[in-house]
Amino acid sequence: MPGRMKYIVIGLIGLLPGCITSPTYEYGPTAEAKTTSLPPCRDGMLDDLEDGDGQAAKVNGRDGYWFTFADTEGSTIDPRGEYKPSPGGANGSQFAGHAWGKMAPKGVSLYAGVGFALTNPKTPYDFKTAKGIQFWAKGPGRVRFKTPDINTTPEGDRCSDCYNDFGVDITLQDSWQRYTVPFEKMAQQPGWGDRVPAVDSHHVFAVQWQFSTPNASYDLWFDDIRLVGCE
Repeated sequence: MPGRMKYIVIGLIGLLPGCITSPTYEYGPTAEAKTTSLPPCRDGMLDDLEDGDGQAAKVNGRDGYWFTFADTEGSTIDPRGEYKPSPGGANGSQFAGHAWGKMAPKGVSLYAGVGFALTNPKTPYDFKTAKGIQFWAKGPGRVRFKTPDINTTPEGDRCSDCYNDFGVDITLQDSWQRYTVPFEKMAQQPGWGDRVPAVDSHHVFAVQWQFSTPNASYDLWFDDIRLVGCE
């Protein structure tokens, strides 16, 4: 009887969605981001990287710059200093955002990431009627896509326990895929930081992707980042 029960349980587990035989990008937030579709906003291209420089698209008052960042626990990231896109973008384009390195094996807070400010100097930017952000990316690896806003970043002068930005965890593949993330689907991480009800899409400081897997190498690419869902 014990052997038979074990067989039945294993069989049921095999029928559950998102079982251990399914890649993580086939279910959950990643699958939803791959299938969500929202119309592009007029003048909503945040950056397609095709100008080959480290500045986001200069449209509607946006003129911020790309940057990389990493923890103080020993994680590495390249490029450092002045940021330049790398050759080989999505859908045959010339350039894309690119960051690579190795995470520290352990530490209190591990992270490394890449992103761009929306203005220079960094001030809050109003996404107006946009409902979300769409981008192309490849990894592989799990990244947290997030949008630091006036309530979660120190520049907003509102938080005392900052940096718990609204975002979503997405598992990238080794080939280019398109992802669409509505603001209403973004959430803060549990258990730390100042809490607020929702992302403030009218006061956003930056767009970022963060990698946090201990002792893992990473090679992340991003392209064609745009606002979507405008009325």
